Amino acid sequence: MLRTLFSATILAGALAGKAMAQMPDAGCALPSELNGLPAAIDAAISGPADKDRACMKALFIPEARLMFASTGADGKPSCSIEALDDWIVHVRANGHTMLGEKQLKFHIESYGNIAHLWSSYALSSDGKQVARGIDSIEAIEGADGWRVTGIMVQEESAAMPLPMEDLP
Repeated sequence: MLRTLFSATILAGALAGKAMAQMPDAGCALPSELNGLPAAIDAAISGPADKDRACMKALFIPEARLMFASTGADGKPSCSIEALDDWIVHVRANGHTMLGEKQLKFHIESYGNIAHLWSSYALSSDGKQVARGIDSIEAIEGADGWRVTGIMVQEESAAMPLPMEDLP
């Protein structure tokens, strides 16, 4: 329901120059350590659905995409892809609904200035859990810290529960 990814490492490298040229807002510090990225994503998503998303825009590179993988009622896989601004408009339509995003457990693989985070998450709306799933997060390090290049999301379902190794 809420997220996605640009999965290609090559793409992250191609976007690096452009992403680093656009510096984040001074009031929105980027995580200097990679293990701080999940909490920064949670903070950017959590809160009133119609809140100011300046810090989220600072955390994500301008070209970032959110990809939502799903399985239809017919059992066929599908996905939808949103630019960050489109996601913000979609979420903002929920008004003052309080969203809560919590990365439950994550592990990181990195090389140089690029990283991949595999994270289980729980999403709540007005205090009630509405979804869990897996986020596949791509990130790149710049002079000011780590930024998200994309997130791919697969929501948990009865037919596809979260794997035990991804639970806290």
